[in-house]
Amino acid sequence: MRYLYGDSTPFPLGFNFLLTLEAFMTAATRVVQLEHESQALTRQTEEAGQGRMRGLEALEQFHNVVMKAVQDTAQRVQHAHALEYARTMADFAGRYVEEHRRSVQSSADRELAGCRTENERRVIEQRALVETFLKTAKLPVVGARVTMNMTVEGKEGRNAFSAVFQNPDGIVSSFTLGTGKSAAWAHARRVADLATGVALNVGVKKSWLRGTVTSEEVVLDEYIVSRFEFADDSLELTVRRRLQEKDSLLFRLRRGDAGVYGTVEHVGEAEAEALDGALSPQDLAHLGRVWSALKSQSLELLDTKEQLLGAQIDGNDVFADGQILELVKRLVAMFAPTVQEVAKRSPNEFELSLKMESDEGRREELYLRKDQLTTRLQPLPLAGREIFAPLGLDSWVPGVTHAPPPVSSDRGSGRL
Repeated sequence: MRYLYGDSTPFPLGFNFLLTLEAFMTAATRVVQLEHESQALTRQTEEAGQGRMRGLEALEQFHNVVMKAVQDTAQRVQHAHALEYARTMADFAGRYVEEHRRSVQSSADRELAGCRTENERRVIEQRALVETFLKTAKLPVVGARVTMNMTVEGKEGRNAFSAVFQNPDGIVSSFTLGTGKSAAWAHARRVADLATGVALNVGVKKSWLRGTVTSEEVVLDEYIVSRFEFADDSLELTVRRRLQEKDSLLFRLRRGDAGVYGTVEHVGEAEAEALDGALSPQDLAHLGRVWSALKSQSLELLDTKEQLLGAQIDGNDVFADGQILELVKRLVAMFAPTVQEVAKRSPNEFELSLKMESDEGRREELYLRKDQLTTRLQPLPLAGREIFAPLGLDSWVPGVTHAPPPVSSDRGSGRL
């Protein structure tokens, strides 16, 4: 199956881009709206606090001036009644200023707490929107790192998967992955389920007479895979002899310009420290088969994203480090050339269109009305709409405001 532009020329992406675009606009416009609401509330809270502080400063200055004048006058009068009056007035005025100071602080704390609560609620909603988008959308992936950890529950082993996806422009997201659609990965697996005849020179043999330690061949086919983490250039694989036992072997492989190299670690086996942990070319070849099988058999799990674990831009957390608008801007920049090309090649000026062609040559037309996207921009302030400007959406909105007709000098003549 492949995709075509609306004019039947080949489309470069292997998925329905219109679904991704619609999901993006639904999520991103709401994210931007929430961010602008958050910024506005923060600004209003700060301005209100600053206004109260200016009022407090003015009151304190006025209080100081009045108290000095009262005290100076009382000293000149030098009468007991006048001095008592000055002390009483100073006590009352001091309490008044202190109560006002506490009131200002209390109001500031209350409004800051309310602002923080509201903005935290918005961040939670933004995170949910980003999670929904990243789970449903298709984005170019430049690299992925898949991790599996097995846990033993009674006599059963359960595999839990997660993955880190590297997208263009420094965008990284991580998700837990579901195994519901892959019965093979739902439970513990043997090495033989991935590759057979995996005989490695990684066993530990100790001479009882001389006490020397040497390596020997071990067939790993019946070993249980308890953990792995792999990417295109690295693999960490942990296996154990039986489900109920502890991990026994940890393999670390790297792929570089000179080829594949790696080491083995005998977990919890002190006698193995005397052995060279470097893997031989034959061992690497066997483990290379396991590596390839892990990649191919885990591929289907990459489309079963369940829970968002995190999202980063250039190593900065999207939510904790306030990078949510930057995420939207980078996705806009990523999508803009494709959106503009699809619009240019769509025969209907009111629609974006693609075609899906089956392997047998049957074609199905796919549509997305432009007004479904432009209406998403309506709740946004001008600054929010500008974020989406590279997509060219505003140019799709038909002109509805026209210049008024010229005023006729015969306006009062009754002529039509």
